[in-house]
Amino acid sequence: MYLYNVTIIVENDIRDAVKQHLDAALFRNLEPSAPFSLLELLDSPHEGATYCVQLRCNDRADIIAFQTGDLASLQTGLNGQYPGKVVFFDSIMKYLNN
Repeated sequence: MYLYNVTIIVENDIRDAVKQHLDAALFRNLEPSAPFSLLELLDSPHEGATYCVQLRCNDRADIIAFQTGDLASLQTGLNGQYPGKVVFFDSIMKYLNN
């Protein structure tokens, strides 16, 4: 099982708008048991807000599908709407205790 994490760092003046965008783009129509989570990093070392979108999945093909679909669209939309105010970076982790 894998955990795919996308960290999104945003400037303070757009934090609420970005959170609403994330909710609308990724979470509004999902079942409560969906493999996605949205988190906010507390006590971030970065200025602004730091959000994390996490996807739990069984294989890397699901990660690639998310990267080329929903994530690509999300990045294009936010970077177009807020140029220079949003930074994305990602990581893939494998669960060792399942």
